[in-house]
Amino acid sequence: MSLAPLLADWLVATAPAVHRTADQLRGGDYTQGVVSSLAMQVAGTPAFLSTAEEQGVSPELVRPYFELMRRRLAEGGGEEDLTGVIDLLVR
Repeated sequence: MSLAPLLADWLVATAPAVHRTADQLRGGDYTQGVVSSLAMQVAGTPAFLSTAEEQGVSPELVRPYFELMRRRLAEGGGEEDLTGVIDLLVR
């Protein structure tokens, strides 16, 4: 299967999240409209990493992001959307 159709479908599916993310960034409240909390996302990272390894795909691009996610979780952002991670980058 080609990557292009999968990527196109993913972009269409995630496009509505852009507006929610922008609203969260403007308002500073990262708990509005959360579909999958930061705590849930962090809990899923080991499965993501092991699947990448099994498929022969390097996770080196996403590892730094996963570290930021864990830091935000440790600071109490477990109920937030992933948008809260951006606060770690603008300090």
